[in-house]
This record gives sequence, structure tokens and C-alpha cells, in this order.
Amino acid sequence: MNTENNIYMLKYNSVRFVIPFFAANGFIYGLNALYYSFIPLYLEQVCNFDEFQRGIILSIGPLVAIPALIFFGVMSDKAKYKNNVLVSILIVSAILFYAISFSMSFSYLVVIFAFMMFFLSPYGSLIDAISLEYTMSARIRYGPIRIMGSIAFGVLSLTLTFLTQFNINIIFASFVIMAAVSVFSVKMMPPIKGHARENKKISAKSFKEFFSDKTIIAVFIILFAGQFSFGAYNNFMPNFMISELNMPQWIWGLNVLFTIVGELVFFTKFDFFMKKFTMKQILLFAIFSQVLRYLSFCLISNSIGILITSLFTGSFCTVINYVAAYYINLTAKKEFRTSAQTLLYAISFYIARFLSGFAGGIIANKTNFSFLMLCCAVLNILVFIYAKFAEIKRPSTE
Repeated sequence: MNTENNIYMLKYNSVRFVIPFFAANGFIYGLNALYYSFIPLYLEQVCNFDEFQRGIILSIGPLVAIPALIFFGVMSDKAKYKNNVLVSILIVSAILFYAISFSMSFSYLVVIFAFMMFFLSPYGSLIDAISLEYTMSARIRYGPIRIMGSIAFGVLSLTLTFLTQFNINIIFASFVIMAAVSVFSVKMMPPIKGHARENKKISAKSFKEFFSDKTIIAVFIILFAGQFSFGAYNNFMPNFMISELNMPQWIWGLNVLFTIVGELVFFTKFDFFMKKFTMKQILLFAIFSQVLRYLSFCLISNSIGILITSLFTGSFCTVINYVAAYYINLTAKKEFRTSAQTLLYAISFYIARFLSGFAGGIIANKTNFSFLMLCCAVLNILVFIYAKFAEIKRPSTE
């Protein structure tokens, strides 16, 4: 370990500095829960939009997020401290999220969602990049810190599901309060420098070298399929369970919580899994689990079956995501690291989410939710075959 990292470890390896990371991961991923778990319900129950209209609104955000992620990734690498960029987008996105409640006009919401997602979309990539860099520099395990994000996502979704049965508009005030706590937590975290600050620009050579890695290409393709499938599920499953299967709304919240439970095992043993198994073995198992997941949703129409499926297969899209983030953090150049993480989200997460919102809305509207899940299963079967023969190696720095 170099001298700079030794100094960092001595200065910031203490409970005082670790606690804000736990809080920030918990509340920031809790903000994501408010958006991904309840906005589809808000658009259906309050705004009375059909599948096609919801698909349009939910796909506009991810489309705008693609340039936003690249922009904020470069800004973070060039900033004095990456924390400051995260604080700025938390504040602006909270204001825009609250503005959703001002009108139910379709055209108004399309515009607001576009602006909001420009600032909300970098949450995950920035907090992951900051947390990973801190844990590696301070020699602290990443898994337990990231677990807080999963716990907050699941618990908040379940809790607010009960509250939103009386008034779903509670999500807007909740978002502002949680964003404020997130800002405070990030301000309390140790400063993480932007390593490209002295450069006028991040060179095209950095991008070329990044995409010349065959493992990166394979991981992007695998994650793209996973996020397309999960996006289609997340956008249209709440309406399917509540409106078509006539399940109570709290079952959806419990389903989200069960989806998260598997992540706790993975993040608790994150370092063990990454050393015990090859990346390829982990990714193949995750893809196979997703095939079973979406095939099950084609056939199951009762709450017990849905909850069991979510419990045992719900975490594997997140597994793929964090194997990818882990690989990038170990292999990307320091001055390009956050830009690389945001590229991962832009290409494999938000392009996939855009297509799942748009194409998923058309498929669900023209056929039904079960056929949409079948399409997702077939997509993952094709990706499993691809991954079986793709070049996927361990990070060279392991």
C-alpha cells in the first residue's frame, strides 16, 4: 500500500468516519426506493395513466440519465471532492421530486421527470464509487456498509406501503426529509478527492482503454439484460399484483423486502465470494437465477409463490451490478474511476431501463404482464449462452 493510502487509513479508519457511510448508503438507497417502488403506483392510482403512458414517463427519465451520468462522473473526477457533487444533486433532485406533486398533467410530468432524473440518476454510481474508494483506502470491508442500502430499500418500501394505502402523497415529504438527512451524512463523510482535478479534460484515450477490456464488454452486456428485465418487472409488477391479481398493496411492499433479503447474504460475504469463486462463476449463477425468476413470474399468480420467488432470486440483478462495480474499481485508472462507474450505470442500467419502460409498456399493453416476463426469461437465456463462452477474467490487481 502506498504512503498516501497509509496516511488515509490512519486518519479516517475510525468509527467516527465509518458511521456516516452507513447512514448515507441507507438513506440514499432509501430515496431510490421511494422512486422505484412508489412512483409507478402514483402514476397508476393518482394520475390514472394506462400502461403506455406510464411506460413513456418511466422511460423518459432513464433516457435523460444517460448524458447526466457521464456528465456527473466526469465532474466528480475533476472536482476537489466527490462528496460535494453528491450533495449538490441530492438537494436539486429533492426539490424536483417534490414538484411532481404539483400537477397530474401528462406533459408536465414528462418534463419534470426528465429534469429530476438528470439529478437523481447519479445517486447509485456516486455513492458506490465514493464508498468503494473509501473502504479500499481505509482498509474497511465494503459489504457491511453497502448492506445498509439494501436494508433501507426493503424496510422503507414495506413501511411506506402501509402508509401510502391512506395517502400515497406522503412519498413527496418523505423524500425531502430523507434527502436532507442524506446531505448531512455525506457532509460528515471523509472527503474523497477527484483525482483528475489537475487535468483540463479526461482524454479519449481513457475511454478507449476502458472499452478495450473484453471483460468490461461482457459485464456490460450481462448487466444490460439484467437491468432490462428488472426494469420491466419493477415498472409493471405493482399494477399486475394490485389491479389484476387483486392483492392488497402491502403485499407489494413485502415483496420488495423479500427481494432485498438475498442481498444481505451477498454483501455480508462479499469479500469471501469474490475470492472463493471466479467472476464468471458468480455471473453465470446470477443469470441462471434470473431465468428461473422470470419464468416463475410467467406461471405464478398467488402471493405466496411470488414472495418465495422474490426471496430466492430477487437479489441477483444487484449481484451482477456490484461484481461489475468491484471490477471497475480495481482496474480503472484512478483519475477515470468515477467516470467509469457512471458509464456502467449509463450504458447498462439506464439505457436498459429506458427500453424496458418504453418497450415493456408496449408489450404489456398489447399482450399481458406474463408474456412480458417470458420475454425477459428468453433474453436472459440468450445472455447465459453468451456469458458461457465470453472472456471474463478476474481483476489483474487481485
